[in-house]
Formats: sequence, C-alpha cells, structure tokens
Amino acid sequence: MMTQLPVHLDQDSGSPVYVQVEQQIRLLIHKGVLRPGAMMPTVRGLAVQLQINANTIARVYRDLQADGVLRLKRGVGSFVSDTADRPVPAASFNGMEKKVIELMRMARRHGLGAAELSQFVLSRWKESEDASR
Repeated sequence: MMTQLPVHLDQDSGSPVYVQVEQQIRLLIHKGVLRPGAMMPTVRGLAVQLQINANTIARVYRDLQADGVLRLKRGVGSFVSDTADRPVPAASFNGMEKKVIELMRMARRHGLGAAELSQFVLSRWKESEDASR
C-alpha cells in the first residue's frame, strides 16, 4: 500500500488545486509510478499529506473514477484501474523529458516564463487536436 504520493502543489500556478492533483496522479500512472491495481492513499491521508481539504481529494478521486482511471472497492479503498492508461516506456518518457528541458531553456533565453510557455504549449496542443478532427 502506498502511503504517500509524490504530488506537489504550486499555489502560484493559477491552476486549481484539484486540477493539479488530478493531473499529477495521471502523470504518475503514465510514468509507471502508479501501476494498475495499486492502492491509492485514503482521501483523508492524501488531504493531510497535501494540507488541503479532504473534499478536494474526494472530488479528484470521483473524477478519476468517472474516467475509469480509479476504481473504488467499498470498505477497502481506491485502486488504479486495470483499464487505466498504460505507462509510457521509460526511454520514451526520458526522451520527452530531455525535449521539455531543452524547450524550457529556450523559453528562458527569450524571456518567457512558465505560465507563458504552458499557455503556448496548450494552444498548440488544442490546434493539433482541432486539425486532426
């Protein structure tokens, strides 16, 4: 049983806390840190760890359950679903990470901050999704 998740909140990000937690849990699954069948911390336990309201974690768990990422076993706990996204191969993840670091360095050289770079990436992501439809 995993007692603590490597989730870190950025109060200055402008992104709601529940979104940050949900995205980081999804990322932990993609990285293979959380594997199908892995037991999640209790709602209260994760809320205490992150020093946030338990209702926020309950919302995250409900949303992840609705998306099929987590499954609830009443009286036992929440688990990563067997149908959750599979981990990205480590070599691919490492390759992406190197490219992200390179992109961050380039953005910094040109005076872009994290928020601007994030918005830039999100807008390109949405454009590519629209183009593929």
